[in-house]
Amino acid sequence: MVLSPAQLAGLAAGHGDDATLKVLRAGQLGRRRLLTVAAARAGGDGPSVRECLALLTRAERADPAAVAHVLAHPPVTGWATTALRGHPDAGYLAGLAVAAAVRAGLPFTLTVPCPGGALLLPTVGGAVGLGAGLAVVRGVGGRYDGRPAPDGVAPPGLSVHGPAGAVYASTGGPGDGPGPARPWLPSRRITAFRDTPPAEVLVDDQDPYRHRYHQPPTARLDDAAAARLDRLTGRAWHWLTARLPAHARGLAALLRSLVPLTPPPSGHPVSATSRAALGAIAVSVPADPETLALLLVHELQHTKLGALLDLLPLHAPGGPARYRAPWRWDPRPVGALLQGTYAHLGVAEVWRCRRHEGVRSAFEYAYWREQTARAVTQLAGSAELTDDGRAFVTGMAGTLRGWGADGDGPVEAAARDVADGGAVRWALANLAPVDDDVDETAHAWRRGRRSPPPVTPPAVVPGAARPALTGDTGPEAAVRRRLLGTADRRSARPGVDPVPSRTGDAALHLDEADRAYATGDAPAALAGYSRRLTGDPGDTDALVGVALAAGRLGRTAAARVLTTRPDLVRALCHRLPGADPVAVATWLAVGPA
Repeated sequence: MVLSPAQLAGLAAGHGDDATLKVLRAGQLGRRRLLTVAAARAGGDGPSVRECLALLTRAERADPAAVAHVLAHPPVTGWATTALRGHPDAGYLAGLAVAAAVRAGLPFTLTVPCPGGALLLPTVGGAVGLGAGLAVVRGVGGRYDGRPAPDGVAPPGLSVHGPAGAVYASTGGPGDGPGPARPWLPSRRITAFRDTPPAEVLVDDQDPYRHRYHQPPTARLDDAAAARLDRLTGRAWHWLTARLPAHARGLAALLRSLVPLTPPPSGHPVSATSRAALGAIAVSVPADPETLALLLVHELQHTKLGALLDLLPLHAPGGPARYRAPWRWDPRPVGALLQGTYAHLGVAEVWRCRRHEGVRSAFEYAYWREQTARAVTQLAGSAELTDDGRAFVTGMAGTLRGWGADGDGPVEAAARDVADGGAVRWALANLAPVDDDVDETAHAWRRGRRSPPPVTPPAVVPGAARPALTGDTGPEAAVRRRLLGTADRRSARPGVDPVPSRTGDAALHLDEADRAYATGDAPAALAGYSRRLTGDPGDTDALVGVALAAGRLGRTAAARVLTTRPDLVRALCHRLPGADPVAVATWLAVGPA
């Protein structure tokens, strides 16, 4: 399965046409078919495995679309890869076979293991309260059409008999169950996608292999929570189809399930995807449809790129974590940087669509366009990309160039300030100059010589793995507060830094230098930050302020060094008590003779 150069270019630009999305979807299905057979064989060649594979084969002959629908279920990848690592799960294989047979309308009888007393039929639903042991599943040939049913009602013609009870279809079943009827929990669907082929989007709150994310999934939603998610998704879908139809088409083609996540302690909405479950988007349910739309676009980009990478390598495997992803504090390998950059191309596009809603939306567009462009620049300079990877990065760069700035000077300046401040903080957190180079450079300074060239590049010493979030200190916080005012005091959104909910400079930890910078008095700000560094060369906020103020005053050479190598400037100021960091940065910029 091969993408043409034009199809690759269309994806790189941010979207991909219907034919391209069909290739990605088919690639995932083909991969899951192969993985399913391999995972089944990893469980041995016993009669149970043979019966499951035989039932899948019968279903394939009777209704290929039914089998394709079941194997497209995103957690199938995680189940299969777990089996291939030595932990086969025969019950899940049986559930896949039964689900395919039910969808194809086949009569069958299959004995399946259910050690936890529950049996999941992926895309169909689950029987619980069966008792631990073996269960007998029977189908009389009623075709499952995917229509929702209330809890307790199994699909027509299906019965599940376990050691402690049985589950029957709504029309009743054989009276030979060993106990009273037990609940059937049907799979729920998002109604907004009901009439949008080829999509049938499930609410996945049952599958045991949905645990793939940085936040734990919720247990099964109650009816009210499920209805709220359905309504919110419908409104987000309506927004996307009206405002960003290309992304809506991408979701219709590739989205297979939503996995509700437990909200983090902060309460900020989060989302995630996993290469082990492409086609699923995990979300903690946000407060409004626009936020959910942003979450969906962000994760759709990850889904598309993950599916593309399963077909076509864009970078060398492995590689050190040495790149700055502007949305992370920790260094990232090239693959992670590429993933994040493509996702934030989508984030920037959402804010571009909303940029006329007010100053906050205009700022978010300017900020994420700027940060994504900086990430693209890093990728363009990487030797780890393949030829196709370089073409992909070139396509992203072309989209960003086509968007351009929005023409609002204060907004664009604030976005650059926050982006530059983040670059300084990242370097201070993750770069460590070599001691011998610092000693030699300090010696040259004392002797009045030109700065020597660094013998070795700085060591990358990864900090804690966490998102890069703008806090409530330093010049960036002051700039944001002055620009956005009360508009900045709201819940954070994906791709948007959390902002303080308190008011006042004291609550924001701003001092006179911060206020001076925010009001445009760069000389006063630089003087204030320099005084702070004299007392404490390790004052990160002050060093950020010096870098920004130097740039505002037109000292571009010093600002460039302060932004790219603040670790070296800080180390030299420790060795050279009383040295002016701007003078040191200017001297470093001149370089050797």
